Amino acid sequence: MAWNFGDILDTIAPLLPADAPAIIHGERRIDWPEFTRRTNNLARALIAGGAKPGDKVAFYMRNRSEYVETLAACFKARLTHVNINYRYKPDEVFYIIDNSDAQAVVYGDEFRDVMAEIQPRLTKAGQFIEISANGEVAPFATRYEDLATAGDGAPLDIVRSGEDELFLYTGGPTGMPKGVIWTHDALRQVQLAAAHRLGPVPETMEQLKAAIGMVGPGPRVIPACPLMHGTGLFVAISTLASGGCIITLPSASLDTQELWSAAERHKAATIVIVGAAFARPMLAALDEAPGRYDLSSMVSMVSSGVMWTQENKHGLLRHIPQVQLVD
Repeated sequence: MAWNFGDILDTIAPLLPADAPAIIHGERRIDWPEFTRRTNNLARALIAGGAKPGDKVAFYMRNRSEYVETLAACFKARLTHVNINYRYKPDEVFYIIDNSDAQAVVYGDEFRDVMAEIQPRLTKAGQFIEISANGEVAPFATRYEDLATAGDGAPLDIVRSGEDELFLYTGGPTGMPKGVIWTHDALRQVQLAAAHRLGPVPETMEQLKAAIGMVGPGPRVIPACPLMHGTGLFVAISTLASGGCIITLPSASLDTQELWSAAERHKAATIVIVGAAFARPMLAALDEAPGRYDLSSMVSMVSSGVMWTQENKHGLLRHIPQVQLVD
C-alpha cells in the first residue's frame, strides 16, 4: 500500500476518544474531534481559495497550534507544505515563497510588516491568511480563524495519493536554501523504518486501525525545537499519524522552566531537541532544582541534526533515568 497522511488522519480520528488532545499550546487545548473539524474546514477553504492538488502552502510562523492545523489541512487537501525560517529577512522570506511557487501563505500576525513589504511582489500567491490575536488582519489577508471555524467540519471525501508531496527548505553552507521534496509514502516508510528500532509498528492501514483500537491515542510529544525545521516537523507528523498530541510552547525561544513545567503538567512522553544547544540548558535547569519537576511520564528524548554530547546524556539520565535517549 501507499501511505498518505491525509488518509491516515481521516482513518484514525473517528477511533480516538472524544477527550483525547491533538494539540496543546499554552492554555489552549484542542481535542481530536475539534481538530478534525477545524482542519477539514481549513482544507476546504484553501481549495475554495483556488488551491489545487500539488499547490504549495508557505508556513511563516513560530511553533503554535495553527502550524499543526495547517499542516493537517494541507495533507487533507493534497497541498504541499513549504517551511519558512521565521528568522529570515524580508528578501529571504520572499525568495522561499517565490521559489516554491506558493499559491497560499499562512503567517502569524507578528510577521505582518514583513508580509506587507513583500506582498506586492508575490504575484504567484493567490491567498494570504493571517493568524491574528486580536482579529485584525492586513488589508490583503483573510483571517485564519474565520476559515477554520466556517463549515460543518465533514471529511473532504477526496482520493489522495502516496505521491502527494511535502517540501522542506534547508539552508546549507553556500547559496540560497534548497527545497527538498518528500512524498508522503517515502516519508512514512522512513518513519516506520526508524520506529522498528523501538519495536513492532503498524505496516498497513488495517494494522494502524487495530493498534489505535487496542492501545488508544499515541504519545504526547513536545517539539522543543522549531516546527519549521525538519527535526520538529517530522516528529510532529509521526505524532499526528499515531493519534497523539503535539504540545507547543508559547515562548519565542527556549525557556527551560516552561519546557519542564509543560512536560510535568501535560504528562509528556517525549521531548524533541536539536543537540547540546537544547540539552545543555535543559540539564542546567534540572541540576539547579533537582526533583522540582515530576517527569515520571517521560519515555524518550529525541535529538537530530546537531551533536549531543555524552556528558549531556549522562547528566539527563541522572534526573530521568527511565528515559530512552534517541540520537
